[in-house]
Amino acid sequence: MLNSRDIDTLRSDVAANCRVWLELCKEAGLAVLVTGTVRDEEYQRWCYEQGTAATPVPSFHGEKAGLAFDFCQNIKGREYSDLAFFQKAGELGELVGFEWGGRWSSFPDRPHLQWSDGGKYTSAMIRAGNYPPDMPLYQLHSEEDKMQIYHWFKDMPDWARPSAEKAYNKGVIKADAQTGAVNVYETNLQAIVWLDRLGLLE
Repeated sequence: MLNSRDIDTLRSDVAANCRVWLELCKEAGLAVLVTGTVRDEEYQRWCYEQGTAATPVPSFHGEKAGLAFDFCQNIKGREYSDLAFFQKAGELGELVGFEWGGRWSSFPDRPHLQWSDGGKYTSAMIRAGNYPPDMPLYQLHSEEDKMQIYHWFKDMPDWARPSAEKAYNKGVIKADAQTGAVNVYETNLQAIVWLDRLGLLE
């Protein structure tokens, strides 16, 4: 009986996006554990008998497909009881491009994410060997994207504004010729404050 938890057993494009999803969950403060990736027919039949699977034959979880994975909250005693956790984790999965089982009306499956190309591929199609195209890799924000940027002096924090104004007067900061915006990243503001404290902006 096969019930793998190994992300590497998923199809490579799905595995890559699963890891992106895990990173997004981590950033959101969600403690996530992948509990299942691919499974064989024997394990699927056992799940069906337990009432945790809609059919006795695997489709998206199947060994040849590798298009789905299950998860839980990685907190002992609260693995499946926190509906808010599954809502947020499911929404993050949808953001990446997965179909979330929590949206299903006939058999809601909150701990389940799968790649169905936006619902274009059904379980019957997967069982017949008709698989969706490669899943586009969701791009995490770069470090630069995550940084706060200040366009105007009035929006800068009090600890940095006087130093930034000095830097502007010294020509260290330049304003956009058309808009007048200065467009300074927060990390640059920190450097400017250090320059000011060293007396280099006097």
